[in-house]
Amino acid sequence: MSRQRFTGQIAVITGAAHGIGRATAEQLSTEGAELLLLDRLAAQVGELADRLVADGGAATGYPVDLLDEPAVADLARRLTAAYPAVHVLVHCAGVVHINGRQDSTFIEGGLAGWNELFGVNLKGAALLTHGLLPALINGRGAVVNVASEAAYRTRPNKWIYDATKAGMVSFNRSLAASLAPHGVRVNCVAPGGTITEMHLNDHADPEAARDELRAMRIPNLLGRFAEPAEIASAITFLASSEASFVTGTTLAVDGGGQASR
Repeated sequence: MSRQRFTGQIAVITGAAHGIGRATAEQLSTEGAELLLLDRLAAQVGELADRLVADGGAATGYPVDLLDEPAVADLARRLTAAYPAVHVLVHCAGVVHINGRQDSTFIEGGLAGWNELFGVNLKGAALLTHGLLPALINGRGAVVNVASEAAYRTRPNKWIYDATKAGMVSFNRSLAASLAPHGVRVNCVAPGGTITEMHLNDHADPEAARDELRAMRIPNLLGRFAEPAEIASAITFLASSEASFVTGTTLAVDGGGQASR
């Protein structure tokens, strides 16, 4: 029998249509939360909401592109009006590259993709959090941001993505300090390599690629990639009352990746 840590709570999740966001939605729904699911993929987030409702949960999908600032602000206003108290806000939305742009070094690519990646991975999270502040304060809510082990790595490619995730770690600390006096906790997870659609969509056979990733040995202490549900479990812990004395921290959920370097 599953725990019901979120019964009676409203939870907002960005990037909910797939990967870690979807796994988090599934866990929170199982534990009793009413879900407000945000994603730019309208059909997919709607299908997820319908499935969770069919399984006995409460969920509504809201299509929104985090690059569209007026749309984000408008959605935040509508959600705050409809839900005066929000108890959980999880920022899972993230992109590695835009419109098929190949990863490149600073020397090769310059600032190509800068606005898009920062807009989705960092600015969008800040905009939505600010818009939902009245409801988060009313709900004495918990914010969980998703960074990445990339925030702590040195590599010439994906340098803009890595910078957005390092920025998220810093944003997380600053936001925690700002919101603690208002009763809102703010924490972050930094996942290691995780088997999500982000790594599969470019493959002709995504399921075969998923199996290959599961069989692959990688250089962390556990020697493997994570499943989305494993990251979601850390997110739900930080969002729950079990983490009531935890704020301003970034939890590495990386199979010992940092410890192995």
